[in-house]
Amino acid sequence: MLATPDFGENVKREYSDAKEDYENKRKDCKRTAFQRDKDRILYSKAFRRMMHKTQVCVIGEMNEHLRTRLTHTLEVSQIARSIARDLNLNVDLAEAIALGHDVGHTPFGHAGERVLSDFLIGEDKKIEKDFDLNFTKINMGFKHNFQSVRILTEIEKGYYGITGLNLTYPVLEGILKHTKMKVTIKKEDEKEKKLIEYENITNNPKYHIDKEFSCSIEGQIVALADEIAQVSHDLEDAIEANYDSSTIIRCKLNELANKEGKIPDIGSQQFVKKTSNGEYEIDEKYFKNFVSYLIAQLIYHAVTTIEKNMEHYIEKKKNSPHIGYPVDEDLATADVVYRDYELYQDLEKIKNKYVINNYKINRIDGKARFIIRRLIKAYLTNPKQLPDSILKLYSKECTIEGLFEKIPIDHNNEKNIRYLDKECFEDFKKHIINDPKFLRAICDYIASMTDNYAIEEYQRLYSGEMNF
Repeated sequence: MLATPDFGENVKREYSDAKEDYENKRKDCKRTAFQRDKDRILYSKAFRRMMHKTQVCVIGEMNEHLRTRLTHTLEVSQIARSIARDLNLNVDLAEAIALGHDVGHTPFGHAGERVLSDFLIGEDKKIEKDFDLNFTKINMGFKHNFQSVRILTEIEKGYYGITGLNLTYPVLEGILKHTKMKVTIKKEDEKEKKLIEYENITNNPKYHIDKEFSCSIEGQIVALADEIAQVSHDLEDAIEANYDSSTIIRCKLNELANKEGKIPDIGSQQFVKKTSNGEYEIDEKYFKNFVSYLIAQLIYHAVTTIEKNMEHYIEKKKNSPHIGYPVDEDLATADVVYRDYELYQDLEKIKNKYVINNYKINRIDGKARFIIRRLIKAYLTNPKQLPDSILKLYSKECTIEGLFEKIPIDHNNEKNIRYLDKECFEDFKKHIINDPKFLRAICDYIASMTDNYAIEEYQRLYSGEMNF
């Protein structure tokens, strides 16, 4: 069995947990470590904020029925649980990873993520030049999977005396590995894939950074479930939002219905009908049924393929003392499960061509990039425009030589650079905005925003009306 056990060394947390220790001594307590992790994520503020974060289409501007980052997360959780249950794996671990996998996402989806990434890796040359930043010395990066772990281990508040939610490492490692670990960085005239630097993550051996796939089979399944949800539900949202490309998407899916070969076998279910020329097309009234059928096909292929992969892996490792967690092969991600599966590849091509390239998406992405770049520039121009909560966190971590001891204490007995003398602040301002800890604080703040909050913050900083 490759199911990750919910006991033993692998469920260790960074901090001791008195409540968990007490519950484990009670005979009537049946909650496992991974069930506790699932609950902690579910009750977190970061989880709730996903309700107002973009998945692909900005809600409100297009259609309130479209998926948000939160509903996408719930659907990934459902798919991951289904696959894990069919394979007799640890369903609680799969669910905990799925629920936490996107809590680090920025407002406006991947458009917002790209702006913060370009900023921290030094790809935004305009900002770098305007503010005289030196990214060759800063050596940082931004990616939502790393940010999810950062939120759950350092930013989210839930327990007195510790940072983060004190989750087990298999949950955090699965969240970290649910998507690609490297970003593309330009090096002179060439591009290379590079592992970005993230404080307290990339240097932590418990995350098994040397492997790009999750070291739990459940973590690999969540990465797979994420891909299944995207290639199917993004198409459904494109039709619901009535993109200009929705007609093309329908045509391509009709071609798929005829190409798949299995569709005619279930044509009697009425969501696929036969046309006068003998071909099949999706009945518009039953489009959702068709998407459901596609997901079922993707899951069935995944379960049968992973089952075979697990059998081969167990056979190969039969003389090894370590068969379960951590696994050292990619057995269940989309790269392995769907590399020769034509249905998945066709769906991905349709999504990449006719959803991501849609003009409505590109217009809104353009607005998103503009807003987030302007937020960054505002905070670099005057760091005191950041709220006290962010300035206090930075002030605690500030290591600029000669500055830390000068930072005043506020009425709550906490250091806050807001109250530096004007002359002292100006003397150190260039050092502050070049401090990696300050740049990370800016990105933490922006990444935590919902779509609406980011828009409102932009209006507060740049609107001509003096609203207080």
